[in-house]
Amino acid sequence: MGKTLALSVLIFSAWTIHAADLNLDKDKILQPIFKESSRPWMVQGVLEAPFYSFYLGAPKISGVAYVPNFVPRIGPRIIYKDVGLVFTIGLPQPATEKRRRGDSQINGMTINSYWRQNAMDLYVQQLKGFYVSSPFTELSFNKPERYPQLPDARVLTFGLNWYYVANPERYSLKAAFDLTEFQTRSGGSWVYNPFYNHLAISVGQTFVPGIGNDSLKGLPNLASARMDSVGMAFGYGYTLIWDHYFATAQGALGPAIQYQRIRRNDGEDTGLGGFGAKLNVNMSAGWNNEHYVGGAKFLLDTVWGRVGDTQLWSSLFNVQFFFGHRF
Repeated sequence: MGKTLALSVLIFSAWTIHAADLNLDKDKILQPIFKESSRPWMVQGVLEAPFYSFYLGAPKISGVAYVPNFVPRIGPRIIYKDVGLVFTIGLPQPATEKRRRGDSQINGMTINSYWRQNAMDLYVQQLKGFYVSSPFTELSFNKPERYPQLPDARVLTFGLNWYYVANPERYSLKAAFDLTEFQTRSGGSWVYNPFYNHLAISVGQTFVPGIGNDSLKGLPNLASARMDSVGMAFGYGYTLIWDHYFATAQGALGPAIQYQRIRRNDGEDTGLGGFGAKLNVNMSAGWNNEHYVGGAKFLLDTVWGRVGDTQLWSSLFNVQFFFGHRF
């Protein structure tokens, strides 16, 4: 009788502990993974390093990249609830770098709106003044005295990126990139990224030869090019959470349908449809609490197309540091 009673007490105790553990796990599961911020406004100071280039050629056909002179930019990001606006201006540049790489003018604006399951980036950029380079030249310790330059070359690009999260109960675009809500546990999801991009390039009529760099000896056989791309990219995003700190990585790759209009200096004009591709990578990391936010973001957005035996790449890289306050 005593043994039976002791065994019954042991079984009841074990069952009670197990039930308590189940309740704790259930409470943890039912705890909301997302928390809204109670402050609708956020103002951030932004320091960014944007790199843009367009590439003409092919890996086996002496292609070169056309790059505007790099200028760090500074400005505000203002967010009200789900809508944000970023506007930055270039910082002064040393005269030696202007001589080496030319003088570039870069103006742009991005309007974005982020929700938990959907997000939108609407952007426009105008660039004037390019020099010719390659990754090998930029990594060399012996920079040329002057790169080949196209001071009248212009680029206009604008478009729309839309992001759709397949599992919004595990991954929030709003928490990952807009920081207007808090994600309390790590999670990820497949992401769909329909997009539209317009790219217009004009190389101008002026060519400045390089000194110590003869990768380009005259104007390319391309007076202007326009390319409209519509497509759908597919990818994955994941946010790692530790207390108030976060780190997010999201990437998407997919095909595009393109309409291309090409004017060449030799008078051979082309207008045709084709296929291309787009790669989009977004990363962010930092801290996020009810009063302050801070951290860094990285963006890579590349559109690829092909006309005959010529490949055309338009690539934007942007590294951004930010610090802001909610109110």
